[in-house]
Amino acid sequence: MIVVINRFIPFKGYTAMAVYPFVFVRKEFESYQHSEEWKRMILHEKIHFAQQKELLLITFYFIYFLDFLFQLLIHKNVSKAYRLICFEQEAYQNEKNKSYLSTRKRFSWRKYFQYFRKRV
Repeated sequence: MIVVINRFIPFKGYTAMAVYPFVFVRKEFESYQHSEEWKRMILHEKIHFAQQKELLLITFYFIYFLDFLFQLLIHKNVSKAYRLICFEQEAYQNEKNKSYLSTRKRFSWRKYFQYFRKRV
């Protein structure tokens, strides 16, 4: 994993973005490096690495973008649509579980995929 601290990627309002093997972190979060928040964020991005390896980068971002558009059409709210992307749900739900990556089953993100879940 190569951490790249910069001012441009990801967009303002987001902390980090994983594009295997890089984690792009916004400059304003550089001071977090020795904190629990940083460890949580890195684990979140490593979960995205696992997802990207399973699907290969292009397929991952294709599904990511389609799921985002689908959620945006339904909820008409960018923040909510982002949080409901299946990959983000898996990462957010497990970012505090330090053993998650060692116990994670392949394609675990599918259980968060809206199309396969029962409507509530």
